[in-house]
Parts: sequence; C-alpha cells; structure tokens
Amino acid sequence: MGVMTLANPTSVASTRSLRYGAFVIVANTLLATASIAVLLFLSDASQTALLLDASKFLIVGGLAAAAIRSGVIGLRETAGGGQRRRGWAIAGIVIGSVFGFLTAASLVATAVLTL
Repeated sequence: MGVMTLANPTSVASTRSLRYGAFVIVANTLLATASIAVLLFLSDASQTALLLDASKFLIVGGLAAAAIRSGVIGLRETAGGGQRRRGWAIAGIVIGSVFGFLTAASLVATAVLTL
C-alpha cells in the first residue's frame, strides 16, 4: 500500500471571487437586455434608460466590488503556495474590474445623452 498525500487546500475566497465574476457577467447581460428592450418598445425612454442604467450600476457595481474584494483576499491566501486557485482569484479581479469600469462608463454616457 502506498502513502496517501493530501493536495493543498483550495482558497475559498478565490472560488468566491470567480463566482462573483460570473454573477457580474450574468447580471450585466440581463440588465443590458432589459435596457435595450425598453429603448426599443418605448418611444420616449430616456429617463427610463437612465433609471435602468443606474440600477445596473448599483447591482453590477456591487457584485464587481465583491469579486475584486474576494479576489484580493484570495491572492493573499494563495501567495505562499499553501492554497490553490490563485488563477481564479486573478480572473475574479479582472472580470470585476473590467465590468465595473464598463458599467460606470455606461452610466456616465447615458446620463450625458439624457441631459
């Protein structure tokens, strides 16, 4: 019989960061689809589009902040090599940062075009 060795444990924060990143993508897709649908079906939808963009900013921005925060914690947990899934933490940070920036830029653009 051979000796059984245990692999390094996985970082919970890294896993959580990537999950939040996936939630960011899903929430952004659903809310952007709702915004486009409102713009297509309503004749004067500028205020409604601004309201939908503001709600998208709050929801997606909150999820993006959670992804970045969990990713930073995951990077700290995996720094010494004692825990796995460092790449997942980096992916969560990147997804959260990119979608957070794009959502904020979308809100600013909608606000400028509405005024």
